[in-house]
Order: sequence, then C-alpha cells, then structure tokens
Amino acid sequence: MHRAPRVVGLAFGVSIGLLVLLVGPLLLFNPWFVSTLQARHAVPAAFSATRAEIDTVTGSVLADLFSGGDFAVTLNERPLLDDAERSHMADVSWLVRLLVVAAVVAALVAALCGTLLRGEPRRMAGALLTTAVIIGAAALVLAVVFAVAFEPAFLAFHAIFFPPGTYLFAPGSTLITLFPEGFWFEATLMAGLTVLLSAVAVGALGLVGRRAPPATPRSA
Repeated sequence: MHRAPRVVGLAFGVSIGLLVLLVGPLLLFNPWFVSTLQARHAVPAAFSATRAEIDTVTGSVLADLFSGGDFAVTLNERPLLDDAERSHMADVSWLVRLLVVAAVVAALVAALCGTLLRGEPRRMAGALLTTAVIIGAAALVLAVVFAVAFEPAFLAFHAIFFPPGTYLFAPGSTLITLFPEGFWFEATLMAGLTVLLSAVAVGALGLVGRRAPPATPRSA
C-alpha cells in the first residue's frame, strides 16, 4: 500500500501535541470556572459586591478576551479597569486569540493528516504515544516548577509573552483584586492537570492503536 510521506506523520504528531497543550487550558476561560475560583478567593467581598455582580463584570472581561473588546467594563457605573490594566488585557486578548487560531489550525491539520494515515494505524499509534510521552513529561516538569516557585515562574511567563513593564501592577490594584495570585496559582495547576490528563488520553489511544494488525501491502 502507499505509505504517506514522513512529514505527514510528523505534522500529525505536532498538531496533536498542540491540541493537548492548548484545548484544555483555553476551555478553563469560562464563566463557571472563573466564578468558582473568584468565590474561593473572596473576590466579591474584596469589591464589596455580590457574586452576581462580579460574575457579570468577569463575564464581560471574558467576552472581550475572546472578541478583542476594549475592556471598558463598569462596576457601580464606574470604569473598573484603568488605562494600564485595559492595555495589558488587550495584550492578553491578542495572545488568547492567537492560541485559539493555533488550536483550530492544529485540529484541521490533525484531521487531514489522520485521513492520510488512516491506512497506517500502527504509525498513527506511534505518533500518539510519542506525543503523549513528550507533552506529559513536559507538563509534569512545569507543574512542579509552578508548584514550588509560582511567582518567579509566573513572572517569567509574562516576560516571554508581554512587553516589559506592561504586566506589573501594585498589590490592591483592580486587576490584581479581580484575579488575585491565589486565583492564578490554582488556575495554572488546573491547566497543567488538563494537559496531563489529555496526554494520558492520547497515550491510551496510542496503546489501543498499537494492537492493530500491521498494514499489509496491496497490489496495484
């Protein structure tokens, strides 16, 4: 039978790896999860507001995050974020939307390459297992780093993706109060867990695929 080019197998593995890395963490940017963490860290009380009011404000922020909005959200008829905070959130929005596009492209590439490899189940399984091991190991290492040295790791992440000086805010600023450090610590660990569980699921699919009989050549 015709064997797909090597680059197809490589593209399949890379695209699956991107999906494992991106989909789980991106799905955590939802009102229910964010509201739950904010309530755990007493965000409504910090604003002397109800949980419903904070949920409304946060829902607007999340909508702007994915749509590229201006983050001109208000609380008690006053602007919630200042110019510097809105500018940083615009930078975050750009990154999030870029990652969403990357995830969509990765899904399309994975589907296309999977179609081209449909006659080579053991080869697909090998790509899935390799991807699962690499991404799973990386997720474990990063989880340990963020668990034991969260603040420097979090700052290093910002330094990589955002312009210098645009992501540092004083304790007690509105953005820090809305999304406190404890919020981000738990969200980061949860994101790592989603990546790890996704890697395990991909690895399980690879193991199942390894049991498939090897493809037999067909005459032309």
